[in-house]
Order: sequence, then C-alpha cells, then structure tokens
Amino acid sequence: MPSPAKGGVGVADGENEVVRAVVSTMLRGRDQLIAELSAVMRAQVAALDLDTRLRGLFEAGTTDNLMSVLDFVQNDAAEHDVHAPARALVYARTLAQRDVPLSALMRAYRVGHAGFLDIAMRHAAELGGSDSAAAIIRIVHRSAVYIDRVCEHVGIAYEQERDRWVGSRGGLRQEWVARVLDGSADDIGQAEQVLGYPLSGRHVAVNAWTEPQLSARAAVDVLDAVRAALVPLLGHPRRALLVPTDEREVRLWFSIARDTTIDAEAIERALSALALPVRVAVGGRGSGVAGFRRSLRQADRVRELVLLAGPDAPRAVSHDQVAAVALLGGDIEELRQYVADCLGELATGNQRNLWLRETLRVFLANNRSYAAAAQELAVHRNTVQYRVRQALDLTGHDFDDHDRTLHLHLALQAARWFGPAVLQPCPVA
Repeated sequence: MPSPAKGGVGVADGENEVVRAVVSTMLRGRDQLIAELSAVMRAQVAALDLDTRLRGLFEAGTTDNLMSVLDFVQNDAAEHDVHAPARALVYARTLAQRDVPLSALMRAYRVGHAGFLDIAMRHAAELGGSDSAAAIIRIVHRSAVYIDRVCEHVGIAYEQERDRWVGSRGGLRQEWVARVLDGSADDIGQAEQVLGYPLSGRHVAVNAWTEPQLSARAAVDVLDAVRAALVPLLGHPRRALLVPTDEREVRLWFSIARDTTIDAEAIERALSALALPVRVAVGGRGSGVAGFRRSLRQADRVRELVLLAGPDAPRAVSHDQVAAVALLGGDIEELRQYVADCLGELATGNQRNLWLRETLRVFLANNRSYAAAAQELAVHRNTVQYRVRQALDLTGHDFDDHDRTLHLHLALQAARWFGPAVLQPCPVA
C-alpha cells in the first residue's frame, strides 16, 4: 500500500510527480529497455534461450509485464488487482510443455526485477531531487508486490500445464523421445514398443508449427493434416511418429524406404493447396538411432533458419536445400558481417538489390550461363547481363578469384534464405 503523506492526505504530490516522470522516461525508451532486460535475463538464465520462436514469446511476455508494472507503480490499484499478462501465461505454459524447469522462469523474473529496479532508481535519483528517496521507496515496494503476485500466477499456470502435459499421451511420447535423443534410453526395443515406431532403418525428421494466431484446438487439427499430407509425399512410409513440442508445434519422424526423395517444392504446393497455416522444416535422411537424432538436428537448424528469415520464407524448406547456409546461421551476427564483407553495397536490403542478388545467384548456379539464367528467371538475356554487371559493380568482385567467387555464392545464398536477418538496413533518407 502507498505510504501516507503528512496530514493523512495520501502520497505526497512531489513523490507522485517523480514516479510519473520515471515511468514516462522508461516508456519513451521502452524498446531499448525491453531489449536490455531480455538480453540480461537470457544471458543469466541459459535454459530460457531456446530458439527464435521461444525468444519471441519471451519478449512478448517481457513487454506486457513491463507495461503492467509501470502502470501499477504509478497508480493506487490494490494488490489483488494484479494479474499476470496473458502472453506471460502462454510463455509459462509453453516452457512446461518444453520441460524447462519452473525454477529457471522464476529466476528470470528475479533477474528482470533487479534490472528494472536498477534503471528505475537511477532515473528517480536524476529526476527527483529531494523527493527521490520517497519515489524510490514507492517504486521498490510497488514493483515487488507486482512481481510477487505475477510469479504466483505464472507458477500456478506452469504447474497445471505440466500436470496436464505429462499426463497426456503426447507428454509420454515426448519423454521417451527425449531419452532416445539424449542417449539415456538403455533399451531401444522398449522405446520402439512404447513409441510404436521402428528406430532401425531409415528416417526423415520434420518440424512443423502453426501460425501463432491459431487457437490451440485448431492447431491440433492442422498438424494432424500436415502429417497426413506428408505421407504420400515421402513414399508412403511404413510408420510415422508425431511428438508434440508444445500446443502449436510438433516433431515428426517418418520411417522411409532407402530410395525416398524429399521434394520441398512438392510439400510447399501440397500445403498451399490445403490452405494449411503451417510451416515445415525437413531434415535429411538418416539410418538407425544415430540417423534418428541427426535428421532432427538438421530439421532444427532448418527451422531456426526459417524463423530468422521471417514471413517471406517458403512454407516448406528441406535441409538439402540449405545445408551450407543453415550451418553458417549458427552465429547470426557473424553471418551478417560475412554477408556484408562478401556483398558490399549489394548487402543493403532494398528492392533493387533483391533483383540484382537473385539474378547474380541464379547466374552463378547456372555455371555463369547468361542464357540458362535468363530462361530460369524468365527475362531477356540482355537483362541478365545488365543486372550481373550492376551487381558485380556493387560487390567490387570479378570472377578471377575462385575462392572469392565461392564466398560470393554462399553470401548470396545466405541473403536469399535469411533475408533481413543478415542484410544491412536501408539508410534513412
């Protein structure tokens, strides 16, 4: 509760003004503040830094919590009026499904609270003058009340979801697959029996996830439809294994024949024909338990690439298409610098450069044949020649250095698949 001012009138006007000024200052720098708090929490709680999609949920919850705590700090709402933001609860339930410990989430809240207080108290000291001490006391007290209540609600949501998830058939499959993947399953025969899936033979792993706006119930139907759509495209495999990762994402393994081919473009066409709001990342083919694991690692790398590439990425991407650039994407900051070094001004993300990069990429992929590139791009040969000259002028490159040409081709592939994640922003006019 707010401390009474002299005369029992309420919180002193000076204290209120300082608190409001602190809140206003923090709101003006909201985006940077969220980025800083998120980075600190992920750095200090490594278990939370799982993948791009989870980081998106994490930052959404962080944003909503920041806005809510700033509002609570400057008003007189009662403690029982504090409720965890909806997106923070979604994130907690998703962590429960991913088997991330609740202790990691609670530690993130403590780390985030400490970072919030450090920034808020510095602002109060700078803005408050003689009223800064009272304002700091209010900020510390009110934010502590908020964090305590939100952690209680988030913890309950996590535990309830964990009980539901583990008790489900999906949770049981997830547990056994996790043991196969980390090598703790001593009896592979028992694992095959529980999973109803042969771990010998050849496999291909697939990650599939729905659009975030889709309800959890609708996502189940969509992901089941994806499994059915993939079966004929993968040569009618003997068995398929579907393991939910969370409510909107699954891992699939298909037990395939030795000569099965993976056609990502055919998968893309099938998903489009069915109008399924879903994305698919396909691993390579692998044999036995080792291949079961390796194909999933490849599918995970492809998935990360697709998430980084954003909404313009194809809806279906296979490891065969992107093997080299998927490996390069392990350090996205380093890859962005690599693309800038190789492409020069061509690495700037604008529409003209997009055409030039694609023309140069297709030209190199067709053994530097203007005629073949023109046919693939459905443009005149002279257009290809003109664009290639322009692209080379921007890169400062010629084809005399074979090693540099290889790097140029890799950088163009990275720009094609990762898009804005590795390109330089257009300068502000």
